[in-house]
Amino acid sequence: MQMMPSLQVKQKQALVMTPQLQQAIKLLQMTNLDIANFLQDQALENPFIEVENGTDHTPAADLGAASRSDKPVAPAAEKADGLDRDMATGSAISDDPTSHADVENRFGSEGLDYGHAQRGKPADLDWDGLANLAEQGPESLVECVLRQIDLSIFDPRQRVIAYALAEALEPSGWLGRSVDEVAAGCGAGEEETEEVLALVQKLEPEGVFARDLAECLRIQARERDELDDVMAVVLDNLPMLANGDIAALARRAGSDAEDVARCLRLIREMNPKPGEAYESAPLRVHAPDVVVSRGKDGWVVDLNRSTLPSLVINEDYAAQISAAGRGKAAEASNQFVTDAVGSARWLRRALDQRNNTTLKIAGEIVRQQSAFLTEGLSALKPLALKDVAEAVGMHESTVSRVTSGLLMATPKGCYPLKSLFSVSLATDEGDAKAAAAVRNMIQSIVAGEPAGKPLSDDAIAMMVSEKGVKLARRTVAKYRDMLKIPSSSERRRRARLAMAG
Repeated sequence: MQMMPSLQVKQKQALVMTPQLQQAIKLLQMTNLDIANFLQDQALENPFIEVENGTDHTPAADLGAASRSDKPVAPAAEKADGLDRDMATGSAISDDPTSHADVENRFGSEGLDYGHAQRGKPADLDWDGLANLAEQGPESLVECVLRQIDLSIFDPRQRVIAYALAEALEPSGWLGRSVDEVAAGCGAGEEETEEVLALVQKLEPEGVFARDLAECLRIQARERDELDDVMAVVLDNLPMLANGDIAALARRAGSDAEDVARCLRLIREMNPKPGEAYESAPLRVHAPDVVVSRGKDGWVVDLNRSTLPSLVINEDYAAQISAAGRGKAAEASNQFVTDAVGSARWLRRALDQRNNTTLKIAGEIVRQQSAFLTEGLSALKPLALKDVAEAVGMHESTVSRVTSGLLMATPKGCYPLKSLFSVSLATDEGDAKAAAAVRNMIQSIVAGEPAGKPLSDDAIAMMVSEKGVKLARRTVAKYRDMLKIPSSSERRRRARLAMAG
């Protein structure tokens, strides 16, 4: 077989996801606060971008007119030029993936190290000194323990062991490693490590450095001077206490049931995880991205303008930069101005498209779930991504991206947009009932059951079926697990303990 070099020309079509398209998809999934942070980053990279925080709140979608017609709410979406149209006419940056290196560099700003001051350590020299004046975060559990070790343990060898024990602390405040492992890690004996462990167990918060639940409660009882013989027996037999065997515990402790009930009341006042109060990662609850209010003719949907910034392009400054150049420097400056202004204009169009898409989808969701806004969860209707996508003329993936992280403020409270979607369950009348409404029904039934006589899953299924919703026992069990409602036997045991205490 003869082999020889040759040249061949082939033509093929391929779908290329350009950096502009990737950034437009990312913008769809951003909340208002994420967009504010993103625009601040872009303003640092692009000198012609200015970010203004809007404070006005102009209604953008009145659902009253939409409720009288089948046309979905699309406020201002038809007035704005679409990104696809700009790409087609050439008014935006070229869609050629080989000609937007500037865009790729400009919008690839993930993973930047913005720096932060560390507690007790000097800040980096290349970071703004004003950042170090910001308020420090709350003290962590390890920092609290180390500060007390420095003030209470002065022997160098014991202090090294105490530091090793502090490194083994879990966020709950319990000791995450065994004593022999800690002893082997710092080169000390187990007896010596046990002695140091007894010292650090006297530190704040009460119950820290415990190895199990019984030891954590025993430390707190000892610090409160409540560790008598009855309490010791109760702590040694926590499984019996969990099962509600008050009489058996009283016989084992050689006392009456009233003494065991007293110990139970004291245990309820203790904290089984003393380190929880020192967790340094606070729960982040951002402001709603969409606001729903009642108008004259129906429901009004608008973006939260107080948290949504606007992008302004400084055209005058760009013109000054272009006119200031001379010779070869003018060509370089003009090219930079052209690329930077083009990137800013594309970003502004992408933001407008994101806002219009968000309003369009949110308006359709509110139009289909209008009964929920007046009657609550019991009136939530079955709704799927496909229903909204067909109504607004978009793909299901686009609807999913927009609704994945956004919050909507309604008269019934603040809800994630994703929570307004629910599967359907058949009813006796032939229509459908939202699964979320059925779960709310089950929760109401359990909340109203008599104390000490909890309803079984079969009884709950029968009560729900009497209201017209066909429900099996296993479905009740599944929804009960989703609502974190314990079983009937567990609820009976808890009721027995509550009556004993």
